[in-house]
Amino acid sequence: MYALILNPFSGNGKGKKYLPKIEEFLKSSGIEYKVCLTSNPHDAFVHAESAVRDNLEGVIIVGGDGSVSEVLGGLHGSHLPVIFVPCGTGNDFLKTLKLPKNPVKALKKQFHSPIRKIDSGIVNETPFINVAGAGFDADVLKKVEKYKSSYRGLITYLLALFDALGGYKPFECEISIDGGPFEKHCLTILSIGNGRYYGGGMKAVPGASLDDGLFNLVLIRAIKKRWIPFLLPIFILGLHTYLPISKSYAVKRAVIRAKSMTFQLDGELIDIDSADISVLPASVTARF
Repeated sequence: MYALILNPFSGNGKGKKYLPKIEEFLKSSGIEYKVCLTSNPHDAFVHAESAVRDNLEGVIIVGGDGSVSEVLGGLHGSHLPVIFVPCGTGNDFLKTLKLPKNPVKALKKQFHSPIRKIDSGIVNETPFINVAGAGFDADVLKKVEKYKSSYRGLITYLLALFDALGGYKPFECEISIDGGPFEKHCLTILSIGNGRYYGGGMKAVPGASLDDGLFNLVLIRAIKKRWIPFLLPIFILGLHTYLPISKSYAVKRAVIRAKSMTFQLDGELIDIDSADISVLPASVTARF
């Protein structure tokens, strides 16, 4: 039996809308399941922990990137197989998996795909699966809530981005890579990715791979505010790593220090002074 963990509010109710078609496929395929609805923060985490405790066959996540991250946190260390059904606002992690945009088609493809192992990560004991970071992108995410109820995908992030431009200032921090010495940086954006996309389809970490045991760390040095709109198309396409303002590193661990830093993990924001980020190789079992 599978636990079908559904966020009915994800993607403005997209998961709830597609639930009958999802159930129709599962029933016609003889796949046993039980629906576990989320109504409060951390419900998905609790349902995932219950699936592990009850020794279920796997978990089907019907929601967006936030639901994916929360469920994988509850499954941490269990290797219970996960099926992803994209019903969120951006579905950025699932773009790296190259799943169909249609939730039912994505579901069908995974049940006909082999089981694979993919990496995940941990920041100060909090698991994440896609992209973490700080700087201007975290400032933008603070504005996303203002627009996500009316818009979906990349347009939500773009509106938030232009809203955040007024308060833009470079991000000063110290970074240690794989146990090396701390070095000072003044940045526009810091992104560390297991997946490649965030913000509804921006290819922020183009060199990331889900199964190489490494993260891709991308640093974009401080630039003037007026240049951000002109560089945006390059960033969306993932071509920014070819510019002299950008540096990329393949890392197993990175520590970022900055006073009162706002850090994002798969779109969720936390305020910390230090982020200790480590890769967890082959820690998630999936089909794609």
